[in-house]
Amino acid sequence: MATSTISIRFDKSHLTSIGERLYTQSLDLVRELVANAYDADATRVNIIADNGLIIVEDNGTGMSRMGIEQYFTIGSRFKKENPVSPGYKRIRIGEFGIGKFAVLSLCDRFELFTRSDGYAATIIFDKEDFIERDDWEVPIVEHEVTIKNDTGTRVTLYDVKRQLSVNDLERYLTSTFPLTDPKFVIFLNEHRLEPKYITGERIYIKHSVKGHGMIKGEIILSVLMLPSELTGIGIRVKGVLIRRETFGMEEHHTFISHKLTGEVRADFIPITTDRSGFITDSPAYTQFVGYMKKKLVQVVKKLERRSIHYADKKSEKLLSNVLAKLRDSLRKNNDMFGSADLPLFKKKKTKPLTNQGINDSIIGQQMIGNKLGKKRGFMTPEDEMKMALKEAVKKLRPKTRRHVKTVLRDDHRIVKKITIGGTELLVSFAHLGSQERESFVDGGIIFINRDHPLFVRIDRKAELTQYHLMRLVSQELIKFAYPKNLEVAFDWQGKIITDAF
Repeated sequence: MATSTISIRFDKSHLTSIGERLYTQSLDLVRELVANAYDADATRVNIIADNGLIIVEDNGTGMSRMGIEQYFTIGSRFKKENPVSPGYKRIRIGEFGIGKFAVLSLCDRFELFTRSDGYAATIIFDKEDFIERDDWEVPIVEHEVTIKNDTGTRVTLYDVKRQLSVNDLERYLTSTFPLTDPKFVIFLNEHRLEPKYITGERIYIKHSVKGHGMIKGEIILSVLMLPSELTGIGIRVKGVLIRRETFGMEEHHTFISHKLTGEVRADFIPITTDRSGFITDSPAYTQFVGYMKKKLVQVVKKLERRSIHYADKKSEKLLSNVLAKLRDSLRKNNDMFGSADLPLFKKKKTKPLTNQGINDSIIGQQMIGNKLGKKRGFMTPEDEMKMALKEAVKKLRPKTRRHVKTVLRDDHRIVKKITIGGTELLVSFAHLGSQERESFVDGGIIFINRDHPLFVRIDRKAELTQYHLMRLVSQELIKFAYPKNLEVAFDWQGKIITDAF
């Protein structure tokens, strides 16, 4: 049996088809040219996109004759074998060595001029001429270098087939490249591209994935809703933004996912040839996703705590305003409570009562759930309120005491004092569950339910919520006065609310 060999051939026309298949968007082609400039330690890239002409020029190190030959080598391993740039020690973006031919899907002719230290040359690549030639040679013009000039590379694409939107190109480049690096700037049609700054809470990340590498960056919880192009956490590999991910957050936290942004860098994740995605079944990507999901759960919990704190502050202010209005109204109607039996929190005898008869003491601006005073023997206003509440509960009947203790378990309850005829009453604004009543009195404490369906429904409407609270508190106060019939009770309540507003 005879053994021989056959030749492996590659049709030149496939250079175009490779570019068309791998880089379906014109924006991706410009990205490849800018990435080459970044890898060459450029600090400035100038892009001109106008009237079917695209020029990408940089001030990088340029290329020698050997560098040009490497540049036009399909599948060159140069950047894999030299992953760090010599000047600024950048992790090089280029990896596959085929991006430079992708421009042939956008135009039939491009020109490359480069100048390094002591060398300069121009290469004109015409697709039709290249395909017709019997060899794989490309014309090169080497220039005589007499004086030392600035180094760099300029790529010019002529007669571009597909029109590029300058606005789309600006947004794309701004989000793709690390413009926060002070040693790398991009100009588009003489306009400097600036990184987007998003106002919000930042959670910084620095985590080592065992056996793979580091994850560094930040997660941002934006103050405002974000446009679609900024939604999700951007994942950078070797400085270039590959894509944004929400890591499944939208399935359970739709509102939060629209305010979630930021960027992380994970150079160890393997990416697809066109840099549009990741090798998702790789161990490196799997571990990366696992860590990010775990981190986002922590972020969501933090956001929820912040949201609860904001809601508590808002509700506290609302209750204070309502009781302040009631104070003024009760001064005008103190005769309603002349015979009321108000058994709780008698004022100290050493403090004489004023002639006002009714005085709202609204002194505790803090919530009851706070810790006791840090210094021994020092009592803050909230400490005094908490101690008073404990003493009040002790005086209740056993059955009532158990119920009150149950409804006081809410750590986010808000408690205020209101004084009627020299007697202090407590108003507790608490989460009591959707099945509990809107309001009730137990042991001399007025409870207002923040979880009642009606309150939840109107919670975002400030004026309506204020009236709702006014109605409930005044309703419970009227019960203390024991009016003889419902008509009188409703009349009294209407008068109190009217005078309050």
